Amino acid sequence: MMSHPPSPAIDTSPRPASGALTKTGGFLAGFTHTLQPYIGCRFGCEYCYVKGLSVHRFHQPPQPWGTYVHPRQGIVEKLAAELARAEKTLRLDNLLIFMSSSTDPYQGLERRWRLSRGCLECLGHHPPGLLVVQTRSPLVVDDLDRLLHLGDRAWLNFTLETDLDDVRRALTPRCPSVTQRLAALRQARAAGVNVQITVSPCLPYSNVETFGALLLAHADRVVVDTYRSGDGQQGKRTARTAIPQTYQDLGWGDWQAEASARELYRWLNERIGPAAGWSQVGFAALTDR
Repeated sequence: MMSHPPSPAIDTSPRPASGALTKTGGFLAGFTHTLQPYIGCRFGCEYCYVKGLSVHRFHQPPQPWGTYVHPRQGIVEKLAAELARAEKTLRLDNLLIFMSSSTDPYQGLERRWRLSRGCLECLGHHPPGLLVVQTRSPLVVDDLDRLLHLGDRAWLNFTLETDLDDVRRALTPRCPSVTQRLAALRQARAAGVNVQITVSPCLPYSNVETFGALLLAHADRVVVDTYRSGDGQQGKRTARTAIPQTYQDLGWGDWQAEASARELYRWLNERIGPAAGWSQVGFAALTDR
């Protein structure tokens, strides 16, 4: 088992929000806007594509990914104002919002700041056509009632890249355990929240039958993704990280290979049909109305 250095100190200084909703496209084609309650991410996943985006590359002062999380102070008020204006100029049904694409809205700081909760409550008063909340954090269970308030307009996208916690520890040591995530998923399903698990990226897992059955037991839909398909540059961003060396050190084979991810997707597709998605098309499927 690989050893990991102690978690670095984290900069949690707030930054004023200049706005709330940002028009989007690219990998999130189909969605109209993203919503980021925070800047940065404490989970600091080595393979995170955000490391290659301008929001991190031009962050001031320069800091390693995973060492800063800035609450966007005033974002709830900005969101309320933007939704009120949108209500007058277009149908809110046309807003398809992804929260979040460059941060996790339910990392630990949310306990104190409750910015994601405030955004959900605001959206509850001005319901968009679609809200997808993307997280890997069990803290989201604190707001299941707010997701339920939005009914079928809301989906919880919950990341679960593997069913093996030693793999999770090796690649994402600061992320919640597999057991913790499964418990959160069970709570969300029991509450009646629409749940889509994102196996993104697909990491080494036990076997297709075991992992596949686990996914089907905890989600309404599943999306499978890989480093090559999902990092925005056909694997080039991932190639510049420590991921290739980690795979080599742990004997996991070629990090670029997609065979196991494709096998998992096929297994799921045979059982749930179009409720199983692949990469970008799978993420966008919820926007098809």
